[in-house]
Amino acid sequence: MTAIPELPNAQRRAIELVKEVAAEKGCRPFLVGGPVRDLLLGRHVIDIDLTLEDGAPVLARALAKKVDGRVRSFPQFLTYKVTAEGLPEIDIATARKERYRAPGALPNVTEGKLKDDLLRRDFSINAIAMDLRDGSLHDPANGERDLRTRQIRVLHDKSFIDDPTRIFRAIRLATRLEFTLENKTFELMAEAIASGAFEPVSRERLWRELFLAMDEEAAPRLLTELRSSGALDSVFGPAQSDVRATLDEVGHIMARDPSLDRYVLYTGILLRGDMEAISRLEGSGFSQKRARNTLHIVYDLERFADALAGARTERQRFRLYKSATPEMLSLIGAHEPEEARRLARFQEFQSFKLPLRGNDLEVPGGPHVARALERTREAVFNGEIPVDDAKDFARQMAMKYLNELRIEN
Repeated sequence: MTAIPELPNAQRRAIELVKEVAAEKGCRPFLVGGPVRDLLLGRHVIDIDLTLEDGAPVLARALAKKVDGRVRSFPQFLTYKVTAEGLPEIDIATARKERYRAPGALPNVTEGKLKDDLLRRDFSINAIAMDLRDGSLHDPANGERDLRTRQIRVLHDKSFIDDPTRIFRAIRLATRLEFTLENKTFELMAEAIASGAFEPVSRERLWRELFLAMDEEAAPRLLTELRSSGALDSVFGPAQSDVRATLDEVGHIMARDPSLDRYVLYTGILLRGDMEAISRLEGSGFSQKRARNTLHIVYDLERFADALAGARTERQRFRLYKSATPEMLSLIGAHEPEEARRLARFQEFQSFKLPLRGNDLEVPGGPHVARALERTREAVFNGEIPVDDAKDFARQMAMKYLNELRIEN
């Protein structure tokens, strides 16, 4: 068994503080779920999830006081969250049992025993508890065995019907841990998808699961598995084409530039060419800008590539680049090495500055001045004019644009 001292420093300190406060208050906390699974697998543990049969609110408040932190309570779920500087978030819950009123609905939660709490969970490998007093394990669903055989197994036959979002989590865990779905679990998942299990689930819940998938390190492979299983049909409709290669490209793009919007990129590729893309975004919570950037990829990627192919000068190409989002440009650069080289030059241009201001031109002010300065910046960068001629060139351009405005008005 993996020992508590093998935890990272912040998590180990949090556990020691919990044990200290629990001893003072006569509480018996158990580390549960994913943290225990990851400890037993020798993986990095981030979360601290605790369950108690009695005394959860007492422990939460006393711990928050001890660490000069804050405690938030969520009565409907019988849970508490303790936060403090220098410590990971600590979730403390009363042992619970659940009852689903209808397939796909959120469960009714009531107090229960530790065994009830473990057996209500999604998979056997997440249904293991560690007693923080002595490190002993409680494993009513034989999760340790499934960790050894590297399998994801549900705890009962109605698991995916009760909560269809477990389908997303099963594939996500299997991909992250490089596990396989246990045969019966795979059959139950396929049956649930074929029976329309996702229909009663709100689109908001489905999108939350989808965003978690996109956040995974192996997102391209995970999204491909979700697509091929039919799980994504509930959000995106039936697959129109095989997008695995492009999803892999997005993975490489994100590795090179994490500042790009992964949700825009992955969603844009999954919806590419879909005439119903706008309605598919319902429930995503995308801002207008994020939705617009996504649809830019869905509908305009091929047309944009064709327009670039038709550009005859660097100036024409730069004008097109300026009209595109960073996400669109990253996809364009991924397809063609020559385009990637041109984009690198465009990025040089983006940071290129001219020691010239509007006041230097001695012309009437207005939008024509900014336009003239930008045209001059292009001309100097592209070698059309030497930098010593920039001021005269900019003045000429400003007057030209001003006269055009006067004619239009």
